[in-house]
Amino acid sequence: MPDNHLHRIGRGLRRHWRRTWSTWATRAESGAVVRLIAAAATAGVPAAMLLDAWAEDSRGGQGTRLEKAARLLRQGATASEAIAAVPGLVQDDHAVAVAFGERTGLLGPMVQTALAGDDLLTSRPGRNLRGDVGYLVFVVGLLLMVTAFLAVAIGPQLMFVLDDLGAIRPAVFEQWLSVVRLLGGIAWAPFAVVAVALVIRLSASLRRLLLRPFRRPRRKAAAFDLLAVAIDAGLPPCEAATTLAACHVDPRLKASLRKVARSGALGADLAAAGLANPAEAAHIDADAASGTLVMHRIAANRRTRLGRRGQVLRETLVPAAVVMLGLLVLFQAVAVFSSLTGLIDELA
Repeated sequence: MPDNHLHRIGRGLRRHWRRTWSTWATRAESGAVVRLIAAAATAGVPAAMLLDAWAEDSRGGQGTRLEKAARLLRQGATASEAIAAVPGLVQDDHAVAVAFGERTGLLGPMVQTALAGDDLLTSRPGRNLRGDVGYLVFVVGLLLMVTAFLAVAIGPQLMFVLDDLGAIRPAVFEQWLSVVRLLGGIAWAPFAVVAVALVIRLSASLRRLLLRPFRRPRRKAAAFDLLAVAIDAGLPPCEAATTLAACHVDPRLKASLRKVARSGALGADLAAAGLANPAEAAHIDADAASGTLVMHRIAANRRTRLGRRGQVLRETLVPAAVVMLGLLVLFQAVAVFSSLTGLIDELA
């Protein structure tokens, strides 16, 4: 199947999921919320009024969350307090950018920096990978249903006829029967997987726990950008890191940020805290006057590497899965048709 057609099917499945279920804010929805909040703060316009108007045109779940956030803002809550009180309104790293921006008085620059980082990460290969995974799940479900039909309706009939004629069952047919019996013993597994997926989808805390190791590299890159903005604004690196740690949701990254010392060498401090490797630290300290610009470049390089890894994963995972599914279909076809061939030979 052509690549663009496969992506189109996966994108359609995701769109149906989002319309059917009250999922948490997508990356685009989350970015739009924090962009509106930052613009309202910069212009001195109450964000509550804008969120209320936006809620009327939003899908069910996100519209409800926007209404709750607007109500909290009218009651005197800050933007970060409203975001924390309405789970799912924005994604975690966007919430960190808003909270850090409020504490440093740099809400606009922090949000702009976070969204600029998203532009580097939200690449087409990453979106295609999610679509391809959804498509593969759909195809695997169809394959399991076809296998169950063959095992329940076709296999027993073939065995009965072959045994009645005294014909020898083909070896590949016997192997297929063994595989079917094995799958029958774990028939509960797909339902368990679906149940776990639903729990993960609906439980924010569990989803954060499971995805935290995969999202940490992206969050480290975002932390570099946010720290660079704060340091450019005149905050000491130690104070900026401590403030960012208080806003963060990743415990390991929070602990690393709190380790940033006051030695005076920014790169060395970041390396000692585990936020930068020795080469990056040396690059930052080589030109102290442009250290924050180097931090932005390091963050961009990290995001570029993450994007490349996602592309390599997609280019490896999808073909391998398609080949495996094709081999399974071929195995079943050979098993069934070899038994039919043997049956025809006996009748002849």
